[in-house]
Amino acid sequence: MVLPIPETHKYEREIHYYLFSPPQLYVNKSTYSEERMLHKFQSHGRYSSPELTLEELLDEDNLISPLILLKRYTENLEKDITSVPERTVIHELQTIANAVRHENKASLQDCKDMARLGMKSDLASTLEDWYANIVVLRDTIRDLLEVVRGKCSPENRLLVAFLWSDEAVSLLNEKQAIDLYMACSHVGEELQPILLKLLSFSRDEADYRNSQSYQSGGNNPETIQYRKAILKKWTQSSLYLIPEISRWPMRVSQILAGTAAAVAMAFATLASIFAEKAYLKNSMQWALIVIIAYVFKDRIKEWLRAFFNAVLPKMMADEISSFLSPKTNSKICSSRIKLQYERVADLPPKVKEIRKDKANPFKDMLPEENLMHYVRNLVMHPLNKQGVERETFPRENNFTLVTRIRLDDFLKEMDDPNDIVFRMDPNADELDQLNSERVYHLHMVIRESSPKEDLDIYSHYTIVLNKAGIVRIEQMGDA
Repeated sequence: MVLPIPETHKYEREIHYYLFSPPQLYVNKSTYSEERMLHKFQSHGRYSSPELTLEELLDEDNLISPLILLKRYTENLEKDITSVPERTVIHELQTIANAVRHENKASLQDCKDMARLGMKSDLASTLEDWYANIVVLRDTIRDLLEVVRGKCSPENRLLVAFLWSDEAVSLLNEKQAIDLYMACSHVGEELQPILLKLLSFSRDEADYRNSQSYQSGGNNPETIQYRKAILKKWTQSSLYLIPEISRWPMRVSQILAGTAAAVAMAFATLASIFAEKAYLKNSMQWALIVIIAYVFKDRIKEWLRAFFNAVLPKMMADEISSFLSPKTNSKICSSRIKLQYERVADLPPKVKEIRKDKANPFKDMLPEENLMHYVRNLVMHPLNKQGVERETFPRENNFTLVTRIRLDDFLKEMDDPNDIVFRMDPNADELDQLNSERVYHLHMVIRESSPKEDLDIYSHYTIVLNKAGIVRIEQMGDA
């Protein structure tokens, strides 16, 4: 989910995940506690990739271009290697690779669209522009690398960061050149000159990495793929937001649990005092009152906990966290999470209507589905709340929230996926043997709402599973 970072005023979003599970899988409150299931929902927050075109990266007047900033930093480093903080330089090196990766995806899709529509002239111009700009970008990075190489020892972290950025951009350029060639090679003879340039460019990049003894410069595919993954994680680490988990829910839970226990104990104590005053000690009546008091003590404690959970949902959140900017340590997003099992009958009418199985009129005669309700309240904070001017960091425009749901507990009670079905062949007097797979359907309804903005969006997905895992995910059209 991509959410824009606000300019001046914070705003809220409420995200609901309703996960419907077949009853035969036994994923319910009696088999898995809510606390255990909460750990199956894992969330990560980061900035969205910077949306800068190659032209914007190369524009000398663009003061937010990481390449232009890096050129200025390198000039200062050439005079005094300590003049610019190391982390600042590394951040811009990472941002260049992230910007190139994002722009390559966008330009590749544009070229595919133009190739599909037969726009040969526009396609040739786009390919030529990409080639000319990427060569300038590549050469600029390598010129800056040579400047830093002359000032730093081989083990210096700053030099290593330049080398890693150079290698990452080289890998991205090689892949993009090949992808563009593959996407456009069928369009026509008019594109052959630029397509041959792209092939030559991709070979040059591979030869360059080999000449520099980069780890991705060899011919071992496993080594190259592993190195790509390492460089991608390193460059994207500049986008990761630091999560700060609040201890407030645990403290509130302990306070309320203590309050409930105190009230229950007070009831039992007062009942014991009443029994002492009203009846003879150790008599039958005295014993019954004391026993009943201690029975109700435990019940009162549970009733009060349920009451607090019902009337204080915000305070009783299962998890409260904030995502902080690694650059300014300012709060970007606040999050409150709550997970609970619910009955289908208690759902909002809109969710019940979406989940209604119109193909099965006898659904009410079958066991009810198990339902987990995971809700996340988000508050997006403006960057300038902590005194940071928006113009200083305009590249960070969006916040990306990734929620991963582990489904391993849903697989444990499934039958083996392979089954054999026999069917009479309608065209011959013999049986056909068909291999089939036993599958199960999990339904997920996602609701994104914001009452202040009159926003209420629903989406419905069917997750088709077998014992081996996810077979496919289908988006339903009834949301």
